[in-house]
Amino acid sequence: MNARDGRRLATLVVVAIAFGVGDSMLKGNGGGIRSALGNTSAPWLLLPFVGGAFVGRGRMAVGAAVGLVLSLVALCSFYVANSFVLQLGPHPWTADMRLAFDGGKRFFVLAILSGPIFGWLGSWWARTKSIVVPIGMAILFILEPFAALATQSSGSAVVWMGEMAVGVAAVLAIVRFAPKSSAP
Repeated sequence: MNARDGRRLATLVVVAIAFGVGDSMLKGNGGGIRSALGNTSAPWLLLPFVGGAFVGRGRMAVGAAVGLVLSLVALCSFYVANSFVLQLGPHPWTADMRLAFDGGKRFFVLAILSGPIFGWLGSWWARTKSIVVPIGMAILFILEPFAALATQSSGSAVVWMGEMAVGVAAVLAIVRFAPKSSAP
């Protein structure tokens, strides 16, 4: 990795920290629309994808590694922030931190899987410029509400409709503004 890639990675690590903290604060300690927004998964997949595209730039192993790092940094930031945001009871902050991280074990397993995959996809997209991958990323926003319904996850119809609208708008923008030479 050269110095330029190092600067890009450092910038993306800062973005990942801000994303994790911001999502924790958005979600908050209650329910409703804020919680539903904070529980959306598709935005979490964009971070490793972008990292793979900007740092990996066609080097698949680098893209996968960057995707993993960014996913884990964002997730750790989320749970550190949760230790302050959530009202976990009257114990020391270290106990709150342990409780917050314990609650997210399955998400760390998912991040270990999804981070490298989406980092690899970002790196592959940087090499090929195929519109198939960004369209697939946008479709994740459209399909997430259906996955939540299928798994009986709680959510908000308003948030789900908004997420689907973002996905549809992204697909239309990608198709509209893609270079005519982009091959699938």
